[in-house]
Amino acid sequence: MKKIYSLLAVLVCFFGYSQNYKGEISDVRQSGLNQITIDPTVRAFAKNDLRYLRILDTKKNQTPYAFVGQKTESQTYSPFKIVAKNSIPDSISSLVIQNEKRNKISNFSLQIQNTSLRKSYSVNGSNDRNQWFGLVQDQILTDLESVNSTSVSKIISFPSNTYGYLRIVFNDKKSLPINVLAVGIAETQLIPESLVQIKDFSYKILEDQKQKTTKIVFSATNNFDIDAIAFDISTDYYNRSARIAAKRERRTKKRVDSYEEQIVSFVLNSKEDRTIYFGTINENEFTIEIENQDNLPLNITGIQVLQKPIVIVSKLSKDEKYSLVIDTTYSKPIYDLESFVAETVVNLPEVTIMNFTKLNKQNKFQAKNSFWQTKFFMWICIIFGGAIVAYFAFGLLKDMKE
Repeated sequence: MKKIYSLLAVLVCFFGYSQNYKGEISDVRQSGLNQITIDPTVRAFAKNDLRYLRILDTKKNQTPYAFVGQKTESQTYSPFKIVAKNSIPDSISSLVIQNEKRNKISNFSLQIQNTSLRKSYSVNGSNDRNQWFGLVQDQILTDLESVNSTSVSKIISFPSNTYGYLRIVFNDKKSLPINVLAVGIAETQLIPESLVQIKDFSYKILEDQKQKTTKIVFSATNNFDIDAIAFDISTDYYNRSARIAAKRERRTKKRVDSYEEQIVSFVLNSKEDRTIYFGTINENEFTIEIENQDNLPLNITGIQVLQKPIVIVSKLSKDEKYSLVIDTTYSKPIYDLESFVAETVVNLPEVTIMNFTKLNKQNKFQAKNSFWQTKFFMWICIIFGGAIVAYFAFGLLKDMKE
């Protein structure tokens, strides 16, 4: 048990040391919420553990921040022309909507004035407004009341068709008609997430004529999260199998063997996107191997290693200077701002991180720390750990003499 306590003490001693990095935040042009994309180098130094991150003002006070996502979809609303509205009291009411371009459609978005009614409806289709064909019947619209608005949006679905006209018929036998303000189609368009280039990677291209392969060897000083690789290829008409591999070590009883592990396989095709997406890998060295078969090697004019961005939002003042600090003795901060910033934000002013470097002991820069983060506590750990080690060392010598 005493040995366990001594080991814990030594570990605490070592954890008293920290790795510290500091960067400057560019001038704030607009006071208020600003977004900061965390540079890949910052993430690498932090070992992708961003609880160590702090934003400090000139007085070394912490400035709260919150993590947010990037908007990856955009919703558009395309209205359709209502060419007729008809109503038979205590019976039915109907809307005739024109599909002027004969687009293939399978749903409508109805904008309905708030009501607490339930409505059954049917949908019919026609090409001449004379002969109608059934699409759906006796469907129910419910929850037609919005808390935050005077109208509500409801989607009604029906079999996919290209009729020039569609008719929605409501059953009014048990209640008065509902007020449909507009009819259209709400479309969600996915926006590819913008990726950040990891500029720390360098690479060299090697041709193996015997194996009929091209090997591209990548290296960087730190491990980085990698989510995609973009190729710039000037060759026409190609279709090549490729793979990403990284060196690994396998320990046996007597030695350590090195081998290459395949991480990702993909195909480079001249008709497809030349940005290859895959699950996140974390590497500082890896190789891409392209199978050329009996073809000439691809003319690769450029390659970018990419990662998905991490964005934070912070309330900054344009009259203040800020720095960003990584200190591995910090724990995860808890800021009120997290409760007030949406998970996804767009169109905020953006500031950047500049001159990010590792700090020496002489110019170590820290926020206001608790006692266990101070130098005094570190030296207590060192002295205490040394005393424990000395105690057991002298005890061991004494036992050996006996």
